[in-house]
Amino acid sequence: WMCGMAGTGKSTIAKSLCLMLEEQQLLAGSFFCSRQIPECREYHHIIPTIAYQLAYYSCTFGETLEKVLEEDQSIALKEPSFQVKKLLIQPWGAVMKTGRFEGHVPVIVIDALDEC
Repeated sequence: WMCGMAGTGKSTIAKSLCLMLEEQQLLAGSFFCSRQIPECREYHHIIPTIAYQLAYYSCTFGETLEKVLEEDQSIALKEPSFQVKKLLIQPWGAVMKTGRFEGHVPVIVIDALDEC
């Protein structure tokens, strides 16, 4: 967690961190919230975006996510707590059963959440 006054470089640090994690193939997803960009200020977009990125990061995650979405195509319109359970926790459980990520942990970066 990073906290601080506006304009102190938190987003710059987060972007730099994403670049370093990406080089090491550890960046599983990111979302940079922004009041200026309509798509980036809606909190309902955060979880579906992260789920989409995780599906590209992990085939197992993507396959499980596809099954979840076949059951309920309106998940992206539901509350974040429901989205987290169905779009992140449930598919990630399938990934963890494979043991594919032993030795390293994929990272998700969310910046400026307070702007949503």
